[in-house]
Amino acid sequence: MKTKIKYFVACFILGMALSVKGQIISPPDTLIRLQEFEVTGMKGMKVFQPADTSGKKDIERMAARDVGDFLRSRPNVAGIRKGGSGIDPVVRGFKFSQLNIQVNEGQKIESACPNRMDPPTAHIDIDDIQKVEIFKGPYALRFGPNFGGLVHLHTWPATRTGPFTVKVSATSGYESAWNGIKQHLAVTGGNKDFLFKVSGNYKKYGDYKDGNGNTVASSFERYNYSGLLSVTPWKGHSLTASYDRAIGKNLDFPALPMDERFDQTNLYSADYIYDNSGGILQEIHVKYYYSDVRHEMDNKQRPVSDTTVAISTIHALNTGYRAEAGISLMKGTLHAGTDMEDIRKDGERIKYMIMQPTMPVKKEALWNEAHIRNYGLFAEYSKPFGNVTGVVALRYDLNNAGSNPLAMENMQGQPVYFTDSVESEYSNLSFSLGADWKIRDNLVIGLAAGRGVRSPDMTERFIILLPIGYDNFDYLGNPGLKPEKNHQADLSVKWSVNKAGQIKAGVFYSYVTGFISGRLVPETVVKPQTKGVYGVKQFINLDKAWLTGFELEYQSPAENKWQLSAVASHTMGVNPEAVRYIVSNGQVTGSEIIKNDPLSEIPPFEGTMRFSWKFFNGKLVPQANMRVVAAQERISVSYNEKKTPAFTLAGLSVYYRFNAALEFNAGVDNLFDVAYYEHLNRNIVGSQTEFYEPGINFFISAKFKIQSSK
Repeated sequence: MKTKIKYFVACFILGMALSVKGQIISPPDTLIRLQEFEVTGMKGMKVFQPADTSGKKDIERMAARDVGDFLRSRPNVAGIRKGGSGIDPVVRGFKFSQLNIQVNEGQKIESACPNRMDPPTAHIDIDDIQKVEIFKGPYALRFGPNFGGLVHLHTWPATRTGPFTVKVSATSGYESAWNGIKQHLAVTGGNKDFLFKVSGNYKKYGDYKDGNGNTVASSFERYNYSGLLSVTPWKGHSLTASYDRAIGKNLDFPALPMDERFDQTNLYSADYIYDNSGGILQEIHVKYYYSDVRHEMDNKQRPVSDTTVAISTIHALNTGYRAEAGISLMKGTLHAGTDMEDIRKDGERIKYMIMQPTMPVKKEALWNEAHIRNYGLFAEYSKPFGNVTGVVALRYDLNNAGSNPLAMENMQGQPVYFTDSVESEYSNLSFSLGADWKIRDNLVIGLAAGRGVRSPDMTERFIILLPIGYDNFDYLGNPGLKPEKNHQADLSVKWSVNKAGQIKAGVFYSYVTGFISGRLVPETVVKPQTKGVYGVKQFINLDKAWLTGFELEYQSPAENKWQLSAVASHTMGVNPEAVRYIVSNGQVTGSEIIKNDPLSEIPPFEGTMRFSWKFFNGKLVPQANMRVVAAQERISVSYNEKKTPAFTLAGLSVYYRFNAALEFNAGVDNLFDVAYYEHLNRNIVGSQTEFYEPGINFFISAKFKIQSSK
């Protein structure tokens, strides 16, 4: 670690040297070019596509260790915690592959771990993020199959114009509860003809203490480096290539049977963009990407390793492309194109029987060279009609999947499970329509309705007997599983009053058919392979389920010295008919039908409030925040979910800009050292012990930046 710290110190010195040769100046005007919807204010906002946008400053002014940690701060967004990092986002109750998570306008990443230690968001460093966009609902169909929402992460810097400019920025931070440090360095430069960026990050966090003073295993170490080069060979044409390599070591996951020992991720992308704003052919964007994840985990630090050491290695590949054209058509704009995503996953678990040296080493397939390929065609047309702006979108997906046989044998070589019926192919049609009605200059009402279809993911189709769910069962994939279909409607309103501020409100209703769940498989078909589980569940399609909820936000006027923001959100979901399995002495002894069973892993009502004041023209900004979370008593009986208590958190922070080159951010989270846990936190593995969040946490970070222009 000392070597890495010396490296970043050297980078600071390099930055200072550049500032002597050049000139420390304020950041120049920048042009940010986006390929999708941008929430910029009343005039440009499409309220019928409920979205939440966060910029670099939002990220920098809170203590967030990874992307999932930050996403939990957004309205109606929660996260499933299983360890110190790798928090898996949940948007309006939709999770896992029900969410479309991508980077820089099309790049996707496949999680390697069956238990999602590494959701797609875990492979992107939070300090590289320039902007986060969350599009809720099945409406943004240009960006791949969209079922419950799109989470779009932007890491590319802004496109610069004017003279050649080089910018160096470096950040160093510390958090007390984790005894954790983070380091970030980025060098960006270019002019109107080319752009480059190189960056690096290093994070090392220890076990934290919760509000009861207990130590929680949560340590992790991560580092990455990335590079980007973009050139403009001709006016309006640009070519961009990027690369990101991320490494994770010794990540603790106390809510899972194993810890992550090593993770190596390589992300490549190449983009061609033609920009002809104002012409009939307005733009063309072609992207190719390649994502490679190698993941290793083991139980060497668990008590059971005295008798059995298990090591799992998985290799996950995700390659694809996206090609889109924007055309001016009949006073409106048509975006049309095609995309493809190819997922390949293979991995095994090796068990060494320490207490039985004469027994052979046992090898178990987690995935057996499984693959999923999805081809898509999409079109979206938007056009203003007076005070109404309408949008209609259509998407067609051809999804096919297969694998080598799903097979497992016991130590004596006898078959536990076998099927070679592993091929499937589906044609999916998704569509949406929406409209904004500008009643007055300060009042807009939006309505959207759509149908988003997703085919089953790799886990749901091909996983082989692993305890990956909230409940205590081994799960078995189902290659014949059918797609899920989300039929959803959103009603939104945005009301702005100059001196009073802005209010945004929205409600939604989602009706899901072919809802994917699990059903018990008799032991005569397959027996569980994990010690202590109740049995085996296989993924199946249920008839239907529904979700509904709301978001309500207030923001004071931006020109005020004081700033107040308040957010309230809630989601509830119901499975009209669920099966509860009755367990006695660790065995399933019967079952019963539960009518209108709440869906599992749905967060409770939550409200947050932030108040800040700008001193000295914004150079000094203290902030107070409060978060109130209700008890969750709407729990799934069929999943043996537990109620969680309410809690209230408070925090303080202060931002100080010393000059154009140096700024500080410091504060304290969980000011009153409350002992609490989120409803979506998984229990500590092998017990009913709750996974508590960190107690009082002091944080501080310093950011140094210089800029030199010719």
